[in-house]
Amino acid sequence: MAASLVMHVSPEHQPKQLTGRGALSVVRRAVVRPASEFIDGDDPPSGNGTRPRTPVLELVEPEPPLMMEPEPPLMMEPDPPLMMEPEPALVMEPEPALMMEPEPALMMEELDPTEPCSDTGSAKSPVPQDLVSLEGSPKSPHCPVWLEEEENQDEDSENDDSGDEYSIPSLPPLRKQEESDGAEEKEPTTVSVNRDKISAVNEADWHKNRMAAVSSICFEELLHNHTEYKSTKSSVAAFILEKELTDGGGRCGEVYEVVALGTGQSCYSGWLSYTGTVVHDCHAIVIARRALKRYLYKQLLLFHSTEPQLRQHSIFESGTDGKPLQLKPKIYLHLYTNHTPKGAAQRPLITLNGGNYESLKLNCFAKGSLVPASEVPISVSGARVCTMADSDKLTRWTVTGVQGALLSHFIQPLYITSATLAGPSSSYYEHVSDTINKRLGEGWQGALRDPYKATGIFFLPGDNIGPLLPSSRCKDLSINWCRGDSCIEVVDAITGHTLDCSPFVSGPGLRSRLCKRALYFGFRKLASLSGQQDLLAFATYSSAKMAAQLYQEAKATVNQRFSVNDAGPWNSKQLVDSFKR
Repeated sequence: MAASLVMHVSPEHQPKQLTGRGALSVVRRAVVRPASEFIDGDDPPSGNGTRPRTPVLELVEPEPPLMMEPEPPLMMEPDPPLMMEPEPALVMEPEPALMMEPEPALMMEELDPTEPCSDTGSAKSPVPQDLVSLEGSPKSPHCPVWLEEEENQDEDSENDDSGDEYSIPSLPPLRKQEESDGAEEKEPTTVSVNRDKISAVNEADWHKNRMAAVSSICFEELLHNHTEYKSTKSSVAAFILEKELTDGGGRCGEVYEVVALGTGQSCYSGWLSYTGTVVHDCHAIVIARRALKRYLYKQLLLFHSTEPQLRQHSIFESGTDGKPLQLKPKIYLHLYTNHTPKGAAQRPLITLNGGNYESLKLNCFAKGSLVPASEVPISVSGARVCTMADSDKLTRWTVTGVQGALLSHFIQPLYITSATLAGPSSSYYEHVSDTINKRLGEGWQGALRDPYKATGIFFLPGDNIGPLLPSSRCKDLSINWCRGDSCIEVVDAITGHTLDCSPFVSGPGLRSRLCKRALYFGFRKLASLSGQQDLLAFATYSSAKMAAQLYQEAKATVNQRFSVNDAGPWNSKQLVDSFKR
């Protein structure tokens, strides 16, 4: 048996017992024994019963160490690995893409395919993951030239009436859909959703989101190389065509395409000009509408083209029963603006007894201020340009359409289906809707002759895409563009003429491509191409407008409704329209 070595020390120094793992353990222990127990050579304790401090080593038989059987280690059988049969990979057959032959862009100037400001603002819908796609934008590989515009022409030539020269070059080859069953289908870049499964609320949300998205994309691409004008985005309006398409699987989808865009928040208030070369109203909605008319002329030139491949890309088709041309089915016109319509839409609409509405006063801009039309002195309205407010024009467009008098010779009325309001007006869009759609009252619609009718605009709130205020440099500038133009034109709203540093300049006269004379030139060009020689006989711009009889009747009906409701007179520009071709 192993031994233990014991050291005796005084009790006050008694330590704890330590047990080691070797054969001997050294333990310091205090032991008090009588003297008789000491062996020879040991020093007995002193009389006071204390022991000497000299430690005594003694071999004692060790206590058996406390041997504890080690607990067996906790052996846990490993859980068998979770073996899951792999789920079969979700293989989805690619949905057939909306195959659409590219619509030719109507170019009026020679177009560089790398130019960042042409043929923009197209989006496919609905796309839950991505709001927009950029088919038809400068980033796409195809940017064909359809109509050319010669910018600097001889001032003495007849074609210089507008600064625009239209020509239709030969059509490049169109892409054809591969119909081979053995050919591998490409994965579609957009998702088509069954319209039958979309609720009305979700559809409205998708619609207003896409309206804001395509308008913003179009603006940014147009001004990519002209950043000094970007703050004009604080007041922007865009007209957008929605086209319903059906894919190979029979499912419906939509393509949203910006066709006209305008910015601005002021107008010309100088002396009357009788040449037709001054742009009077440079508010965003009005400029966008004038750009839209320019786009419609281009589409009509396509329709009357002698080349069938060009003609099929027009948005128009022949009317029935001898009526003018009409939009093709499943094409709708929408308006987006972050610019609150000036005038009545900014004031509350009062409901009278019987459910009728008190017609709000007509307003116009005179000498730079917005005032009731009935309060403008004759001395001012007879000498200076006075333009009606945006709200009043929107109300009239619900009856006459946005195409104007000259285009009414060729097409049926074109009405706005919906308007997305952003910016300050988004919070009271319902009030704007009531003002625009209801201020003419009820019970008069029967006076309208077909194809004119009272058509309400469906208003939605939307997201603002621009800054709240323009820079000091841009507050009086207006930008315009329509689909097919190679770049923007910048107009000074104070003078009504194009800036000499504008990306597009019609000629040395700085006349805007949106002025009355430019649009009149487009009218005469179209009349010649369509074979309507009688439309070329008008001596003045005004006489050509007045000859659109049904349109003038509809406009007179609207003016009469304003007069009956004591809203005030509609300011006429008959003297300004008296210029000759």
